[in-house]
Amino acid sequence: MILFIVMPLWAMLTKSVQNAQGEFVGLANFAHYFSSASLWHSLGNTFTVGLLVTTVVGVLAFGYAYALTRSCMPCKGLFQILGTAPILAPSLLPAISLIFLFGNQGIAKHLLGEQSVYGMMGIALGLIFWTFPHALMILTTAMRTSDARLYEAARALKTSPIKTFFLVTLPAAKYGLISTLIVVFTLVITDFGVPKVIGGSYNVLATDIFKQVVGQQNFAMGAVTSLILLFPALLAFTANRWVQSKQKSLFDTRSVPYQPEPHPVRDGLCLLYCSVMSIAVLAVLGMAVYGSLVTFWPWNKALTLNNYNFAEISTYGWLPYVNSLTMAGWTA
Repeated sequence: MILFIVMPLWAMLTKSVQNAQGEFVGLANFAHYFSSASLWHSLGNTFTVGLLVTTVVGVLAFGYAYALTRSCMPCKGLFQILGTAPILAPSLLPAISLIFLFGNQGIAKHLLGEQSVYGMMGIALGLIFWTFPHALMILTTAMRTSDARLYEAARALKTSPIKTFFLVTLPAAKYGLISTLIVVFTLVITDFGVPKVIGGSYNVLATDIFKQVVGQQNFAMGAVTSLILLFPALLAFTANRWVQSKQKSLFDTRSVPYQPEPHPVRDGLCLLYCSVMSIAVLAVLGMAVYGSLVTFWPWNKALTLNNYNFAEISTYGWLPYVNSLTMAGWTA
């Protein structure tokens, strides 16, 4: 705990109150940060994207989780796998796929008309894809813990399906939904990969940290930006812990797991919705695979496996890949 959490935070806090020479300057760096219009702009962009993606993902994932847990549609197992598949991909993957699809030389660029995928649109689309499985897993778990006795009581009182949804389904899933929104918001505002690849000139706090530290070697301002980004993430983490404690109290040993009954119209709509969402997921993943096999995009689209011959196309060969697996193994 001290080595992996306290010490890095202490180092970042210490650096934020020092100048380039390592001298203590108090809150001067923070004052300089908040006096910069460009940094305020990045802060606004970060929260704008965070709120937008969180709202969209919350709605999309709730609908998908509802279909998996509240319908009798076929192929639930397949849709569960497809819905959570993006969690295995790094955030860079959807950004790269979107460039292949809608970039300046993208195969579907015409679908955007005069709009450019580079900027807020690309960041939002990439992060929606990347955070969707995280939201889906939380919501699916939350909705599967609903008590069937509540639905039996609603049927006994002849409550309409719409009222049952708002009086039983939503209240039972509210803590899971809140937890989902918090997790997604935290992931969005702290992600670096998508904004760096497809963000263009749309600056956010995560890319500002990179520019300050790597581009300008200004570790003090990088630490200041990191602390400012850490604050909302810490608040979100604290709120999520509280929500999780509330969620546990909703399902006890006397509760009866809910089992949906067949309903042709509802099941058909759920199947259609999950099919559309799964096609979108497969399109992004498939585009990434296709792009990796293209000889030289977009001039030579002949397929080849030479791109995977890291020993020839990279100075370090397979070493970065091995290092990544090694670090992942030790971290796990």
